[in-house]
Amino acid sequence: MSGSKNTMRNICIALGAVVAVLVIVIAFLLGKQAGANKNDGAGRTSSDITTAVGETAWQGSLTDTEDTAADAANSGETAQTPAAQPSEAATQVPATVAPAQPAVQAEGMPRTLDINMTNGSLTFEKGSRFDVKYDPSVIRVDRNGDSMTIANDHSNPSAAERKRMDVVVTVPEGYAFSDLDISFGAGKLISRTLPAETLSLELGAGSATLENVNVTGSATVKSGAGAFAIKSGSIANLNLQCGAGATQVAAALTGASKIVAAVGAADLQLGGSESDYTVTFKMSLGACYYNDTKIARGGSFGTGPNTVDITGGLGVMRVTVG
Repeated sequence: MSGSKNTMRNICIALGAVVAVLVIVIAFLLGKQAGANKNDGAGRTSSDITTAVGETAWQGSLTDTEDTAADAANSGETAQTPAAQPSEAATQVPATVAPAQPAVQAEGMPRTLDINMTNGSLTFEKGSRFDVKYDPSVIRVDRNGDSMTIANDHSNPSAAERKRMDVVVTVPEGYAFSDLDISFGAGKLISRTLPAETLSLELGAGSATLENVNVTGSATVKSGAGAFAIKSGSIANLNLQCGAGATQVAAALTGASKIVAAVGAADLQLGGSESDYTVTFKMSLGACYYNDTKIARGGSFGTGPNTVDITGGLGVMRVTVG
């Protein structure tokens, strides 16, 4: 009888041990799942991080694409799109840098683009589709219908923030903005394509190198100090005002253009032939050359339909046609 009691007691002890082990395993699994869903401190779970820091892109194409994120935002619902599994490197985001946001698929192209940046670098390049790359911790991109705005969030950025203020805008071949407005304080502007019906460009200090500038309506360009160059293109009704620094324009100018160069050297290479232009000079101080011939401080050359009215301050003005 005593042996039976001992046997029953041993069975109960064994069953109790098994139950204890199961409880520990279940608790461990629940804790691991809770850790996986833990907020990363930026209002999202770690599974929301699908791109590396600073590689956020706003993309669109010439053809209509599905904009699930925008539709969800308008309806007040959360878009249920599968998120790619992040790599270990992508999830290791420094606490001082906001994690990058997933790419947003825009429906069509923005007709108007307004860029307002105080520092950094701005690049326009050709590509197969419209795309904006930026760091969301220092740059803000907003879209309202056919209009898009790109701006830096800080009026007085720190040195570390200025290093991250790099924006790359990709424009498809054959597309032109109806209105392109760029205000750029200090930094570097590089354009390998700049198509627009109307262009407004204001530069503070720094350098700007523009290629394939194609403006069909009118262009107003104000350059404060630094190097400014238009390497190629065709521009209608150009109003160019240069403060101090080196200025170069190599493009075909159509319509009525006005160029004012206050201080510094200005080099104009007008595409086409002499019969296309009527060029008028008004110089204060300095030297002026028309097709390598030194001329007086005032005068008019040619009788072509496209007029170029040039006013120079202090420096050397060179104009070459053809």
